Amino acid sequence: MRLLFILALSALFLAAACNKKVVGGADGADGVTRASKAAQVVKGLEANRFETEYLEGRANVKLESRDLNIGGTATIRLEKDKAIWMSVKKFGFEGARALIRPDSFFVLNRLNGDYTAEPLSYLEQKYKIPARFDLLQEIVLGNAVFFSRDLQLATEGETYTLTGQDRRFATQHVVDGRGFKLLEMQLKELAQNRTLAISNADFRPAETKENDPDFAHQRTVNIDAEATGPAKLELTFTRLSFAGPLSMPFNRR
Repeated sequence: MRLLFILALSALFLAAACNKKVVGGADGADGVTRASKAAQVVKGLEANRFETEYLEGRANVKLESRDLNIGGTATIRLEKDKAIWMSVKKFGFEGARALIRPDSFFVLNRLNGDYTAEPLSYLEQKYKIPARFDLLQEIVLGNAVFFSRDLQLATEGETYTLTGQDRRFATQHVVDGRGFKLLEMQLKELAQNRTLAISNADFRPAETKENDPDFAHQRTVNIDAEATGPAKLELTFTRLSFAGPLSMPFNRR
């Protein structure tokens, strides 16, 4: 069960990379640069970011990997800019618990008593990936995170595809133009040949936040790396609440 958290955390933190900046691009037939069009899509995504001070969600989770295939139910709690907490149960019994703060993370496997408490810098040292709480928070909420400084735009019907590449990463964002919904976010680390893809689906109004942008109730994380092999994490929210404050207990017993 500890692998469930470490693999998921590693995948999500892998997405925490560079600053966003849209530059370059040639003129289109309408006299508007492709970079300007890309910037408009980015602006649309930003305007439709899902915002909340608190989130508590119940979700079905399923992990398929080379070393482990497991499913269960999870409770996920988020307090903006302060903490993300998760508890995973199997057959009604808690198997694992995790707490992530802006400077540290904690993981407890109740099945064998294994406990991990490390600074976020541990993930950078062990997995050679950037680790930033704020960007992980955006991914939990289903919002876009940008990596490359140079983005290009392709359009097919009402779907936009933003692509970019720098010396370290190649990226792709697929966006539904009807409401600027983020459908897919892909990141490939070129030197390490590691690939991460995060897909969002089942967009609909969240209860008690009907006037806000639609919330993606489904997340799928696909990872492919030489060290771990391919892995897939599916997360389907079945209940959401946005009231707070929230309790985030972490008892090692």
